Amino acid sequence: MPIFRNTVKIFCAFCRSPKRVPSSKRIALRHITGAILAAALTMVLIWREFDPRALMIFVVYLAIAEIFVQIRWRMSLSCRQCGFDPVIYKKNAEVAAEKVKDHLLRRKQDPRYLLYEPLNLPVRRIPPPPQPGEPQRGRLISKQI
Repeated sequence: MPIFRNTVKIFCAFCRSPKRVPSSKRIALRHITGAILAAALTMVLIWREFDPRALMIFVVYLAIAEIFVQIRWRMSLSCRQCGFDPVIYKKNAEVAAEKVKDHLLRRKQDPRYLLYEPLNLPVRRIPPPPQPGEPQRGRLISKQI
């Protein structure tokens, strides 16, 4: 049922392993409905009749739902396989690289991962330095004259 489907399948940007993340980082209609029902139940249990203070309880429940949805969305972005976090990478790539290195080192030392499928990590190829006297690629001859 599409009403209850709240996750989407994506791939990690670093190791390309599949994962599921929440489709939205904001509360949906079902969260609002749950807050209304919880506030109504709390109102009935405490005051046994309608009370305007239940609106404040509804707002508190709505804020709690928003906090939990935000935390769930943020925690689902980090890859469990390689440790890559796109939010940290967007802010500071060096810190994200260190976190991936630490995670991969811990993964290498942990015996639970011995039988796991190996990660599809990208390989960084550094070209060899040009030899002296060899023409360099990408330089215009007209600029050398």
